[in-house]
Amino acid sequence: MGRLDIGLDRRRVQNTPIPERTDAVDFVAIDFETANRKRESVCAVGVAIVCDGVVVEQASTLVNPDSEFSPYNSAITGIGPEDVVDAPYFHELWPLLADLLTDRIVVAHVATFDVGVLRQAVARYELPGIHMQALCSWRLARRTWPTYPAFGLSYLAGQLGLALDHHEAGSDAAASAGVVLAAMRDAKQPTLGGLCEAFGYQPGRLTPESFVGVLAGDLRNMRGAADADPDHPLYGRRICFTGAMFSMTRPEAAERILDFGAEFKTSVSGQVDMLVIGDADFVQFADGLQTGKMKNAAALRADGVEIEVMSERDFLALLNS
Repeated sequence: MGRLDIGLDRRRVQNTPIPERTDAVDFVAIDFETANRKRESVCAVGVAIVCDGVVVEQASTLVNPDSEFSPYNSAITGIGPEDVVDAPYFHELWPLLADLLTDRIVVAHVATFDVGVLRQAVARYELPGIHMQALCSWRLARRTWPTYPAFGLSYLAGQLGLALDHHEAGSDAAASAGVVLAAMRDAKQPTLGGLCEAFGYQPGRLTPESFVGVLAGDLRNMRGAADADPDHPLYGRRICFTGAMFSMTRPEAAERILDFGAEFKTSVSGQVDMLVIGDADFVQFADGLQTGKMKNAAALRADGVEIEVMSERDFLALLNS
C-alpha cells in the first residue's frame, strides 16, 4: 500500500482500543473537510491506516478547494482561504489517494458524506474513478452501543478513550478507525466481516460508475400497524427514504413509521406519496444533485403523481407531532 507522504501532521499512532492483537483486520479510514456546502469543495483530507487490527499511521493535508469558503464551514473546521494558499489541489493528490483506497475497505464516520465528497471531487476534475468498499463507523456505533445518547465522534471518543482533535482530518480519520476497532472488541467479533454480519450490514460498494450505499438488514416493503392512530399525520402514508439520516438508521425509521400506520417502501414508484431525504444529503438536493430515488420522484411529479419531498428534520417534526 502507498504511504501518505503529503501530511502536514503525520505521525505513528501507538494506542489502540483493541486489548490484544487482531490479525487480518486491515482497512483505511478517511475524513474530508469542505470549504462550503458543496461536497466537491475539499479543503482537507485525512487518512488513517489500520494493519493487523492496529491504527499504525495517520496523516492529513490541507487542500486548496478552488472555491469560496463559507463562514459556517470555516467556523466548524477552523480552515479559511489564507490557510490553503500553498496547499495542493484535489486533482494533484488524487493519484496518491486512489492508490491508498483502491480495492480496500474504507471506513468513514457518516460514510455517505465522505464518499459523496470523494465522488463529487473526482467528477469535478474528471478524474478516473476507483473500486472500493465503504463502511460507516457511525452506523456501526449505533448498533454496538444502543444506549449511548449520541454518536458523534466527540462523544464516542470520550466514551472509548480515543484521542481526538475534532475536525482535524487526520485525527477524525483515526478516531473513526478506533470506533470500528472498539466495536469489534465489544461485539467480540475478530473480523470486519463478522462484525458486519452480526449487525446485518453489507458494506457499500463504490465503482467508477456508481455507488451502492451501506445496507443494514433485509428491508422490504412493509405495511403499517392496523391499530395505529388514524389521526396521526403519517397514518396511511406510503413513505420511502433516501440518503443518510443523522437521527436514526433506515431500519429504525421503518420501524417507527410502521407504528404510526404508515407503509415503508424500498423504492420510489406511483405507490409512494412521501420521499424523506436524510439531512446529510438534503442540501445537495437543494443544489440540484439528486439520488436515483430523487430523480424518480421528480419524474413522477412531472407526470402528475403527488409525491411530497421533505427533509429529515421536517419528517421528525411530523413523527413527533
